[in-house]
Amino acid sequence: MILKYTSLKKKDLDYLSFILRNGMVTAKQIMLKFREPNIHRVYRRLRKLENQKYLKHERIAHKVGVYIGTIEARKITDMHVTVPNKATIYTMQHNLLITDLILFYEIQSEKQGVEFQYRTEREIRFSMIGGGDNQSKLKAYNDKRDRIPDAVFFFKSGDGKVTTTWVELELNKKDRKRYDDKFKLFDGMLSGGQQNDYLYAYDQVIYFSNDLKIHNAINEAKQRLINSSKITVRNVPSVILEERWEEVLPIGTLNGE
Repeated sequence: MILKYTSLKKKDLDYLSFILRNGMVTAKQIMLKFREPNIHRVYRRLRKLENQKYLKHERIAHKVGVYIGTIEARKITDMHVTVPNKATIYTMQHNLLITDLILFYEIQSEKQGVEFQYRTEREIRFSMIGGGDNQSKLKAYNDKRDRIPDAVFFFKSGDGKVTTTWVELELNKKDRKRYDDKFKLFDGMLSGGQQNDYLYAYDQVIYFSNDLKIHNAINEAKQRLINSSKITVRNVPSVILEERWEEVLPIGTLNGE
């Protein structure tokens, strides 16, 4: 994109694209994503974008500050994503943890020489539901919501094989019937059936949760499936929960080193 007739720089557009793709992000996540040398540089750029009405800054529960892209930001970046109206404690927690998982796997894959790409729930939802008025979009979303993952991870190994992973982050345990219904869908999907109902051909499903009851419920629900070995449940990495990012980042990528 030529940026001659605007005050925006390429890095501004990169920030906006990252925020729009992920729905809402923190300044720390932006610092990690772009390996900025310090948080002050991030805040300066975010303030500029906020003043130009491309971003909204919301503080959740008087603690976590998140940045949300606006419709204007979507227009100028031409991103095909849904834009959130507001943040609640639950959506914020879920959203930010998914973004942490994306950053974690992006950094780990880079260190291991594995090509990693991802699509977020907002991008997938936009692709599957598209335009139209709000009522028709809501109906389309409710019809397809079980076929929209929290994220999709693509891992490409050295031999060129891509593993397409349906990612779910489970913060609250659901009832038995919900798991049974969802896992029937997974079984058909992982057998290569019902391809038109999904955006991608998935190779595996990974659930992330740190609740033992959820681990047990998922392991129990998958037992009756043909493709049970393709569904796994993992803890959210402790590096994420304890903010120990320096342990996974390549040495010297932050703090201006």
